[in-house]
Amino acid sequence: MNANQYMEWIMAQEQSGFSMRRENEDYIVIESEYASGEIQIYHLETDIVEMRLASSQTHENFFFLHFELKDEKHARGLFEEMRASLLKYKDHQKVKVLLSCTSGLTTSFFAEKLNEAAATLSLDYEFNAVEYSRLYEIGFEYKVILLAPQIGYQYKKAQEILADQIVIKVPASVFASYDAGSMITLIREEMQKKKTTKEEMAIAKVMRDIDLNAGMFVINVTNETRFTRYCHRLYEAGNVILSDEVIKERNSIEDIIDILDTQLRSLRKNFSVDAVSISLPGHIEKNRVIASVDYSQLAEELSEHCGLPVYVHHNTAAVAYGWYAQQGKYDIVSYHSQPRGALSGGQGCVYRGMPIDGRLQLGGEIGPLFADRFPELMNQNVTVENVKKVLVSCLIANISIIAPEVILIRSDLTPDMDEIRSELAKHMKEENIPDLIHIRDIKEYALLGTLLYGMRKYKSSVRKLVRSMPENEK
Repeated sequence: MNANQYMEWIMAQEQSGFSMRRENEDYIVIESEYASGEIQIYHLETDIVEMRLASSQTHENFFFLHFELKDEKHARGLFEEMRASLLKYKDHQKVKVLLSCTSGLTTSFFAEKLNEAAATLSLDYEFNAVEYSRLYEIGFEYKVILLAPQIGYQYKKAQEILADQIVIKVPASVFASYDAGSMITLIREEMQKKKTTKEEMAIAKVMRDIDLNAGMFVINVTNETRFTRYCHRLYEAGNVILSDEVIKERNSIEDIIDILDTQLRSLRKNFSVDAVSISLPGHIEKNRVIASVDYSQLAEELSEHCGLPVYVHHNTAAVAYGWYAQQGKYDIVSYHSQPRGALSGGQGCVYRGMPIDGRLQLGGEIGPLFADRFPELMNQNVTVENVKKVLVSCLIANISIIAPEVILIRSDLTPDMDEIRSELAKHMKEENIPDLIHIRDIKEYALLGTLLYGMRKYKSSVRKLVRSMPENEK
């Protein structure tokens, strides 16, 4: 399939819920009520396809990728992913509001009244109700959380756990009279306040221990709530030269290969790239099958594919290494990641400047520990109490074996570190508990750690090469 045939095939696909128009043979514009996008063909050494979708309201990309047009099935599959993302985005744009009270009965009636009012006012709002015991199971899927007066005392905890949502205590007068108009007005006011007061987090990027003047292309793969983020950068002697990211719904080897085939190939025309460093979760999709990552084998396959040394690492270890490198207080650092929506997580450790990989880089894969320690939770709901139980158990194991000076914890359901410290104190002396730091934004740590991993391994391979050379060639 050549570029023109691919564009013709795209234009022949069903356009329900959106429209497409072909501006010229290499450019298609896509429009819907909530988003706009484009498909662009670049004729380089091979044909490169760029796909992009962005919110009409914020203009932020929610789907963006490049790939080489060389496999018909792969190319058609990527367009199908793009179309699915576009159709799903309508639900993401809708203001989804969740009401919660002790049992969910009274809020169910109020939700009906609010849905009626929203329809009358032609507002794209959707109201649902849930009992408080299930709030943290489904609350992350909503933009606004309303707490009924009888559970108003849970407001602080809900704010801490649902930090990315707008949490509102419903005034007793509004709730008692089911005043839908006043409630919608309050929601609008709080949404505007959130939009104008939200702080942008700035994370220091201190490039330490980089004494090699090499070009390193770095890719970090992190699973977010609804999508997977592929961040990639080109570093030269630790300095950022170029930075970009791809957003997809899945986490796959094929998408990594697309980045290597497009972004890396393009960069190598103008910059010197000596090696590639990639950090991944413990599981990845290949040919639509999800399996554990064989880091060494994958590194060999990708090295052969792009003709450069490629080093592959666990992404939790990369975060721990990156955080360690940008501070000077702690020598022994652990990082625990508790992904939203999951009971089992992962850990990464740095011991006096040395990241701990373990055999087959399995250090930090705590799935077996979870299965052995909590078999009764394997099919249970992801609740605050269940997450806290698993988290504390994993921290106890970490402290008992490594005794870190600090543990970084990424866990949306358990942001209160004083509460976690109190739970740990039930099992060990207070003085044996390390400092606990809750973190949310890990992007810069992950990229820096991936860079440092690559630099360490690249330097090691260079030294081995020099030692193996005959004396007269050194």
